[in-house]
Amino acid sequence: MKKFLAMAGALALAMSVGAGASADTFTTQPTRVLVPFSAGGGLDLVARLMAAQLNTMWGQPVVVDNKPGAGGIIASRELVASKPDGHTLLVVAGGHALNPLIYKDVPYDTLKDFTPISVLVASGNVVLVPKDSPIKTIEDVIALAKKTPGGLQYGTAGNGTSVHLSGELFAREAKVPMQPIHFKGDSDSLTALIGNHIPMSFNSLIGALPQIQKGQVRAIAVTSPKREAALPDVPTVAESGVPGFDVVNWWGILGPAKIPPEIVAKLNKDIHAALSDPKSQERLKALGVSLDLSTPQQFSDLIAREMTRWAPVVDAAGIKAQ
Repeated sequence: MKKFLAMAGALALAMSVGAGASADTFTTQPTRVLVPFSAGGGLDLVARLMAAQLNTMWGQPVVVDNKPGAGGIIASRELVASKPDGHTLLVVAGGHALNPLIYKDVPYDTLKDFTPISVLVASGNVVLVPKDSPIKTIEDVIALAKKTPGGLQYGTAGNGTSVHLSGELFAREAKVPMQPIHFKGDSDSLTALIGNHIPMSFNSLIGALPQIQKGQVRAIAVTSPKREAALPDVPTVAESGVPGFDVVNWWGILGPAKIPPEIVAKLNKDIHAALSDPKSQERLKALGVSLDLSTPQQFSDLIAREMTRWAPVVDAAGIKAQ
């Protein structure tokens, strides 16, 4: 019996040492961070900021690899097929939770085929009008929508995007007819708005902030539950006539399923440290996003909640991949 206990103790010690070693040494080779959108967008900028900090911390290359297409499904599929050793990661936006609601055949299980590591940042969307528009408030939007045949048009960054869903939820909760006009991204819808081709738009704050600051468009409300630090004088939709309205964009980081827990813990700790650096926080604030770090379990719960929350909105609006 004593011999058995001694062997068991030695085995437990060896497993403990091995787990610690894997967590400490997994960054001895380059890490690839997949981004499901083109370079230069908000998600890409956050990923590159994080990667640069981790590169310095780990003394190993942390390379951002843009893999746009199919609402993020192409990048997600590549991540799912990668080795679960922490060296391939994926930065996602809220659309990650919506893809199985919108696309008919998603080639992975959104809840089972990924390892959530952390939420990174969050930001509301913003309701915009042309700079000289007579629309001044959300109350004006509601009044105009009620008397517009076919519904008031609004621009979006694409079918099924967070800004599109913001508009659908607004129409649902304000009980007014609205008609989305889909563009290929924030920049295209902003161009249409600046040219007075559409009366209003829902845009991501991170995508629209430069144009707002330049006075090319005017923000009349933000979709977040609280006012945004980047636009402190702009009211929320909730305080402007649609009580309880709340849409927040979030960005988070995932790995493939079955990454060892000790590596998940180290990734979570190091990513938190990288983005909590004062210079990183200053840069994030300039982009119009707020740090919103979480535990892996909190991120997993968020994805599940988002899928449940948006399912009836997507169904009611008939949103399907185009």
